[in-house]
Amino acid sequence: MKTKISRSLPTQIVIELGSKIVHGDIAPGTILTSDSLEEKYGVSRTVIREALKVLHDKGLTRARTKTGTIVLERSEWDLLDEDVLKWLQISGLSVELITDLEELRSTYEPGVARVAAKRRGSRDIAQLKSSLKKMTDAFYAEGPNSELIAQADVEFHEALQVATQNDLIKKMGKLILPLLRIRDDLVRHATAEADFIIQHQAILDAVIDEDPDSAELAMKVLLETAAQTSSVIRKK
Repeated sequence: MKTKISRSLPTQIVIELGSKIVHGDIAPGTILTSDSLEEKYGVSRTVIREALKVLHDKGLTRARTKTGTIVLERSEWDLLDEDVLKWLQISGLSVELITDLEELRSTYEPGVARVAAKRRGSRDIAQLKSSLKKMTDAFYAEGPNSELIAQADVEFHEALQVATQNDLIKKMGKLILPLLRIRDDLVRHATAEADFIIQHQAILDAVIDEDPDSAELAMKVLLETAAQTSSVIRKK
């Protein structure tokens, strides 16, 4: 007898299959058929179809006519999907994305800082100051491993993107921020220095002074330090 369909069933199946695909327990090229999945989970074809659609939307699988659903290579996955990122993090595989992230940030964020220094408004300055204050307060109140530091760091970089007054930059930022959250979560246990606060302050000062050259340089210094910290994580 089939299990009664509930709203949670497709989600449970997505989580199990998605986690196994990301971790490698279900290898790329594996064919998933509705019949086998129905039998395994004891649910209807409607539930399986809904779950497979979610996996497809995340780039983990693709339907093949008459053969079933094929599991895709990592290069096809939506690596900016929050669930995929979460499964990578749980599996301990998100570290592999850090190198790509650092390279992307090094080519992208110095330009963001530069444009922000040219176009920022008073509201942008207030938001950047607020984020930096949260970062600083958390560091001295709870230490370098405080989760609040990571949250404030994301807020700071998001505020910097908003300060550019450029809709395309802001849209690009929404793609990067989920990865930045994971990166911060990974590396906050590897640093015990206040240098990152000083470096963020340097960016803020340059933006306040409307000095694009200094803002760009300060961001490069911050990212170089971040890359060095990330390299420590990758060697562990």
